[in-house]
Amino acid sequence: MKASRNTKQMIVSTLSCLLVVLVLAQSSQAVVIDEKLTLEFTAKLQSRVSLRLRDSQGFTEPKLSVGDLVQWRNIAYLEVQHDLRDLMGQIDFMKPLARWGVEVKYRIVGRFMYEAVYDVGPEALQQVKDQDKDNINSFKQAYDLWECYGDIAKGPVSFRIGRQNVSWGETDIFRLLDVINPLDSTFGGIFEDLDDRRIPMWMLRGSYNLGYLGPIASLTLEGFWVPGNWDVRVAPIAPTGTPYANPLPQPPLPVFVKTPGKKMSNSRWGARLMGMLFDSVNLSVGHYKSYMDLPSRVLNVNDTGGLIPDMAIEVYYDDVQVTGGTLNWWESHLDVVIRTEVAWFWQESVFIPEENTPLIPTGLPIPGLEGLPAQGHKTERDILRWMIGFDKNVWLRKLNKTQTFFLSMQYFGQWISDYEDKIKQQVPIYPDDLNYAGLREVEGTVTFLTRTSYMTGQLNPQIVVVYDVRGAWMLQPQIGYLREPFRFLVQYSGIYGSFTNFGFYLDRDQISFVMSYLLN
Repeated sequence: MKASRNTKQMIVSTLSCLLVVLVLAQSSQAVVIDEKLTLEFTAKLQSRVSLRLRDSQGFTEPKLSVGDLVQWRNIAYLEVQHDLRDLMGQIDFMKPLARWGVEVKYRIVGRFMYEAVYDVGPEALQQVKDQDKDNINSFKQAYDLWECYGDIAKGPVSFRIGRQNVSWGETDIFRLLDVINPLDSTFGGIFEDLDDRRIPMWMLRGSYNLGYLGPIASLTLEGFWVPGNWDVRVAPIAPTGTPYANPLPQPPLPVFVKTPGKKMSNSRWGARLMGMLFDSVNLSVGHYKSYMDLPSRVLNVNDTGGLIPDMAIEVYYDDVQVTGGTLNWWESHLDVVIRTEVAWFWQESVFIPEENTPLIPTGLPIPGLEGLPAQGHKTERDILRWMIGFDKNVWLRKLNKTQTFFLSMQYFGQWISDYEDKIKQQVPIYPDDLNYAGLREVEGTVTFLTRTSYMTGQLNPQIVVVYDVRGAWMLQPQIGYLREPFRFLVQYSGIYGSFTNFGFYLDRDQISFVMSYLLN
């Protein structure tokens, strides 16, 4: 049987990637940038291939089958870090800083990404590209100045200026208080690690260590500011028909995505106070303004004077302010690290179909009859979210005689103030596009993670289990193998049970094969 054109392209592309990696591997040990290690260059090259393990169901489009390629993401990070302390005395404008004992560093990361599935994947995905060529062509490849910032520090004061990430939370797998940088869920959805999904933003970040205050040590005030006329990006929406897009029916009206305008009033900002209590308890309290990753929508109606007004669905990102705190400590009697986090989201957008989109998805009114469409409007509620978790290393010598198992469990809770049972999640239940998935007044999710290592750290199995109390399960076992500078990973991701929360992606089960090369 002759190989198809797409299969040949895939083989050639794979061999090309392997050739580049092997050439780098042979030459990496000969590169010496700076004997004092003040100037460092690192690189990470990765190719990730994912195959669908379940046929597409419900509103998922396009229809894909078991074994179809849904991801072939090739990505490279090139990083430079430079400590300028040794050079400052030789640069005229920096000499005063050197005399004052100011430390200056910078870090630059370039990211190069190409998603090949739309060129060599199943015919259905290539048709999606052909039908939306400009959008998909820009979506499948990116060449970014991913991170670029400078650090300036003198004693207890430090500043970081440039494109960067800020993480204030204590959670794993899902985030709670950490809704500062937007997340990219367009390529791997919830199956991707949080650290790989955060999108850096241009911001100013600073901290001041106040020292001791009574029983609190290292009391530090930290703040950040993303000027709205610099950077107003929000979490991107996966284009319709791509493998990780939300399972939504085709709307009967035009859809317009409204992102925040590039103006100062749309700035993100925040401040927190953190410290260590009694030399064992880390705590913080803070407040910030940001944007939620999941947009909401309303029906816009413009009266044109005719029988049927001009109507469209507006997808919008509303800002939200968050007040919360974190606490973690080591409990010596049980040898357990306990983590907790709580956050109050002020006036967060929620979705009530009868109020947000009165006609959607019921269609257009009949001309000449009563009941003309009503203007949709935003609905908001205060929402309390919390997490409590623990981490512990335990010996299971029947399974591993040389290394401990790391165990981590978390419980995520959510409570909606002024709750109404009309509040829904924004995904309808197939085949009834009028019946949206419900949202309870109190929701809960439990996560469990365990990992260990064998062969002196070369073989690393891990299992992640997530359970939504309404009956949805996510299972994600993986096994990694390190043969420096190469790393290999095989990961299964599957969802079972109820159609709620992450259960919306019941038909997205996949197996992924990842090969990485790290130059350090």
